[in-house]
Amino acid sequence: MRIRQFFKIGLRCSFGGIFLLPAFSTGYPPLTTVLPAPEITVDAYPKDYFKNPVDDVLKLAGTFGELRPGHFHTGLDIKSKTGGTGQPVMAAAEGYIYQIKVLSSGYGNVLYLRHPNGYTTLYAHLDHFAPEIEQWVKEQQYKRERFQVVLKPTSTQFRVKAGQVIGALGNSGGSSGPHLHFEIRNTSTQRALNPELFGLPINDQSAPQIRDMKYYILDEEHNVLKELALPVQRGTDGVWRPKAGDTLRIGASRVGFAVKVYDKMGGLPNDNGIYALTMTASGQKSFEWRAENISFAETRYLNAHVDYSARQRFGAWFHRCFVLPGDYLSNYTPTNTRGAVFLKPGVAVPIQISAMDASGNSAKVAFVVVGNPILEPIFSDAYNQLFPFDIANVFETPGLKIALPKGALYEDCPFSLTVGATPTSAYSPLYTVGRETVPLHKNFELRMQPSNLPTDRRKKAIIARKDSGKPVNCGGVWSADDMLLTKVRDFGNYCIMTDTEPPSITPVVFDRNMTKKSSMSFRINDNFETDAQADGLRYKGTIDGNWVLFEYDAKRDRLTYTFDEHVGAGEHQLRLVVTDDRGNTKVLERSFIR
Repeated sequence: MRIRQFFKIGLRCSFGGIFLLPAFSTGYPPLTTVLPAPEITVDAYPKDYFKNPVDDVLKLAGTFGELRPGHFHTGLDIKSKTGGTGQPVMAAAEGYIYQIKVLSSGYGNVLYLRHPNGYTTLYAHLDHFAPEIEQWVKEQQYKRERFQVVLKPTSTQFRVKAGQVIGALGNSGGSSGPHLHFEIRNTSTQRALNPELFGLPINDQSAPQIRDMKYYILDEEHNVLKELALPVQRGTDGVWRPKAGDTLRIGASRVGFAVKVYDKMGGLPNDNGIYALTMTASGQKSFEWRAENISFAETRYLNAHVDYSARQRFGAWFHRCFVLPGDYLSNYTPTNTRGAVFLKPGVAVPIQISAMDASGNSAKVAFVVVGNPILEPIFSDAYNQLFPFDIANVFETPGLKIALPKGALYEDCPFSLTVGATPTSAYSPLYTVGRETVPLHKNFELRMQPSNLPTDRRKKAIIARKDSGKPVNCGGVWSADDMLLTKVRDFGNYCIMTDTEPPSITPVVFDRNMTKKSSMSFRINDNFETDAQADGLRYKGTIDGNWVLFEYDAKRDRLTYTFDEHVGAGEHQLRLVVTDDRGNTKVLERSFIR
């Protein structure tokens, strides 16, 4: 029988029961000799097959396995040598282009190459493709009358040699600055592989830096009952230890640890990700995580691997050195303890945590933890219902129903619901559903009952998330029980609103006389952001009744048409139509001379 160690009271413990003592004052044995970091023993990857995909020394702005919002980074982010776009990007090996995508977000302009040795390489955020590829892609966009396309050339259409220029480094899609996102994948499994294991010429002689630590009191299933900070500092011997002393006395029977750690590379300012994290307890391996390969189907387990609450509240990335009960990421080395450290009163357990980059540089934190016979008090905030992590969970109250599928939670969740006042322009109370510091792995079903909603606005009704800033349209359809239904993947503040306002279209580069302009552009915007089951803005641009290629930059909300052979000299009529998720439409019609 499972024992849930939560208490339904409205208090949080205001003091901690951790004691930090200098090693010489405890009477317990000093730390044992610091163990060497684990070696990189991955020999399965060819070390001389893939070449540098850019014409410069490889300088990384991001590494494989790096912690990103909602996912692990699956490639290398290679810096631009000029800081701008246009640097040639070359095929890392011979092969053929089997897939091309043009996206307004995400990878942006991206090429996929298949190679005869069973690997695939990917080149993302490109500014543009090589001329022959660019021309074919544009033909397909006009044929489909779509900017965003996913294309599948034949295996003989675009064959390339190692070092052949296939595009230019850019800033397209969701990129936050000019760079090349480069991936190597196993073609048969499509698992992303760490490119640093393939012998690419990366000069990294800097060890990772351990910036901070935390410790957690765990129950028998690794649910977190309590957490506290554990600041560290680097000693003269290069080993990191707790600032208050290297011996800790903790009143608990089971604890876990987490570290905030980054890698530095060649004097560059970037805080990059590490390759491996290993923890030993009394000299035995208790936990190990490695960024050797990543499954795209598992990448959202990052939310369990990191301290999600610390990320949401403070923007801090902590690697857990223990595995939550609902974390099924396959990057962990199986151990009997799954990272939990078992304590007994008066018994010393030497702990060592090693962080390593893919070049073999390592940093270590070492200390001793001793069980304290006086147990720390465990308190919890008030909640309505306990959601076990390993079953489906349902909660109902007048006006609202939620249903979480099995596998949505990483650990047991004390679920709370707060019913607030009805916001201005809303048709339901503002419901605070759960806590934003609790991550979810899967979408959950959210149903809400409107109040005083006019009949003529039913088609415009949405479930909106109202946290801060612009409200977010999460979609919504009417269910058989006359409730508005959608699926979301975040706890937060929700209410029913209506969207009756059309999008806006604002000229950025446009005049009556366009004879000296190479392009025209417009900013499009809406009164709602979109998420979950809501659609983003849809648009169509025509000149003289014929579709033309307006490229959409989601970062700047900008549509741009670069004049081409489809528009000649003379007077023309532009028509731009933009439609939002609820069917509200804005039309801009202008004449111009080219």
